[in-house]
Amino acid sequence: MGVEDFWDARYRVDEASSVAEEGPVLAAALTHFGDLAGKTVLDLGCGMGRSSLFFAQCGARVIAVDVSRVAVARLERLCAERGIANVEAVHGSAFEIDRLGPVDYAFGAMILHHLEPFDEFARVLRAAVAPGGRAFFYENSAMSRLLVWFREHVVGRAWVPKEGDDEEFPLTPGEVDLLRRQFSVRVEYPELLFFRLVSDYLLRGRLQAPFAWADRMGHRIPALRRLSYRQYLYLG
Repeated sequence: MGVEDFWDARYRVDEASSVAEEGPVLAAALTHFGDLAGKTVLDLGCGMGRSSLFFAQCGARVIAVDVSRVAVARLERLCAERGIANVEAVHGSAFEIDRLGPVDYAFGAMILHHLEPFDEFARVLRAAVAPGGRAFFYENSAMSRLLVWFREHVVGRAWVPKEGDDEEFPLTPGEVDLLRRQFSVRVEYPELLFFRLVSDYLLRGRLQAPFAWADRMGHRIPALRRLSYRQYLYLG
C-alpha cells in the first residue's frame, strides 16, 4: 500500500488525530511565530485540520497541505460548513510547497520523518518560507539507538502495535543537520518520552504511573533528556 493510500484509509476510518496537533504544541508554535494577523501559515501534513483551524482563528491565512485526498476533502467541507474563508486546503506533496509560497511561517506535527530524500525537502522548505520567516515542527527522534533498535525489531511484531506507514523512520540527527544548512535551528525536548514507551508498547498501558515518574525524573538530566522520542524544532 502506498503512502497516500495508507493515509486515505486511516482518515476514512477515523480522524487519525494526535495530541501532537493540540495544546502545548500549538502554544509553542504560536510563541515562536508571534502575532499571526495578516500572516500566511503553511500547515504541512494538516490531516483533519485542527492546527489549521487554530492558526486561522489567530488571524492567519492558512495553506493546509496533505497527501491524503480524504483529509483535504474533509477539511474543505468543514470550512464550508463553518464559513471559514481563510483556510485553503491543498492536496499535494511536501516536495511541492515551494510553489505555494512564499509564506511567513510553516508548521508541521509528525510530518518530517515521513519525507525522503530529506536534503531535497530542506531546500524546498527554504524556498517556501520567506526571508525572515520561521518554521516550527513537532517530531519524533532517532537520537536513542535503543529506541531505534526497538522500533526495527519489536514494533509491528506479536502484540506490539505499529501505527505508521512502512516508509517512515524517526527523524535522525543527520536530518536535523540538513535543516541547519538552510535555517538556524534550535532543538527543545519539552518532555522525556522514553520509559513510558515500555508501558505503551510492551505492557499495553499497564504500570503507566511509575514509568511516567521515571520520565519526569529523567527529564531533569540534560544527557538523558536528549534521548526523548519527542522534540520541538524551532527554525528561523
